[in-house]
Amino acid sequence: MSHHIDPVCGKRLNTNKAHIVVSYEGENYYLCCPMCQKEFERNPQKYAKRKSR
Repeated sequence: MSHHIDPVCGKRLNTNKAHIVVSYEGENYYLCCPMCQKEFERNPQKYAKRKSR
């Protein structure tokens, strides 16, 4: 099972349970809810820098 960190809120997500996967500059970002999606889409550069690997 693969996990990712929501870059907006920091929540650890099971890849299969993410609300949405957003692609930005060739990377996929897993977001937990519509609120985090909206915030990420508003300012992706801010959150892309915080991506956990």
